[in-house]
Amino acid sequence: MNPKRVSILGAGSFGTALAQTVANNIDEVYLLGRDPDIIDGINKHHENPRYFPGLTLAGNIRAAELGRTGIIAGSEFVIFAVPSGVTREIAREYGEALDGKTVLSTAKGIEAETLNTMSEIIVEESRAGYVASLSGPTFADELIRGYLSVATLGADDDSRRDILAGLLRRDSFILDYSPDIRGVELAGVLKNTYAIALGVFDSAYSSNNGHYAFLNLCYKELCRILAAASGDHDIAAKYCAFGDYNLTANVDKSRNRTLGLMIGKNFLKSARVNSGIVFEGLKAIRCLRDLSHRYHLESPIIEFVNQVLEDNSRVISLLDGLLKKIR
Repeated sequence: MNPKRVSILGAGSFGTALAQTVANNIDEVYLLGRDPDIIDGINKHHENPRYFPGLTLAGNIRAAELGRTGIIAGSEFVIFAVPSGVTREIAREYGEALDGKTVLSTAKGIEAETLNTMSEIIVEESRAGYVASLSGPTFADELIRGYLSVATLGADDDSRRDILAGLLRRDSFILDYSPDIRGVELAGVLKNTYAIALGVFDSAYSSNNGHYAFLNLCYKELCRILAAASGDHDIAAKYCAFGDYNLTANVDKSRNRTLGLMIGKNFLKSARVNSGIVFEGLKAIRCLRDLSHRYHLESPIIEFVNQVLEDNSRVISLLDGLLKKIR
């Protein structure tokens, strides 16, 4: 019998961090990617030279080309750690190899045309036996080094949840759980948008009182949307929502907060054209507007972010108008 194996699709920073996390709990971990330098670096030197140079990976972590469907087919578990923009393509391309597999989706995104989350797309495009979700306040560079980290595992099947929790088990990695797989993912999409909003706000106002007032106003709107969209009544207090929102909105190395700061300070003339940097929250703004309309909710802060991304020449006036609206 082949040893137990997990395949991680995507050899970027988060995929590599997850590989290091699960390596103690399974015989073989395969990181599947497209960059030959990363593949060679992992197989020859036990390090990811692009994302974590000098950091030694566990000895049972190997790398291979993403097209190696035999490796996927021979794995008990598959983790999707590819960007949300290519999730449908990857799920479709390797759908047969995923036949009957337990899959964990980690990408934070929502598809514009369908308003589907990444786990729902994987279900549509593949033969996976079960698809769960994972989201939380977890910077990859800290997770891989074993710093205390938390995340929410979205799974509506207790036995599958327990198996996945065992796969992710690490003393420094704490999980809470939600039966709402989609809700866990939506929380991750929402927090990116409100992190952009906080960045814009902080570019214009520098007071601590103002920052935390606006932080709270954003969180109230986030909670209203989750209350309408999720069947998990406690989800707003879980790591995928409260924890991830606070990390992304408050920490300057957050890409979405940085986007907000850059837009607010007029460093980027157009947020929709950037220098190859992928900001997770950017493409989701209109989707969240549509989602809010679906539930007949007012979402003035989401509307504000969309306006600022379209035209950042009126940041102060738009902020003033928003604050008058939500007081």
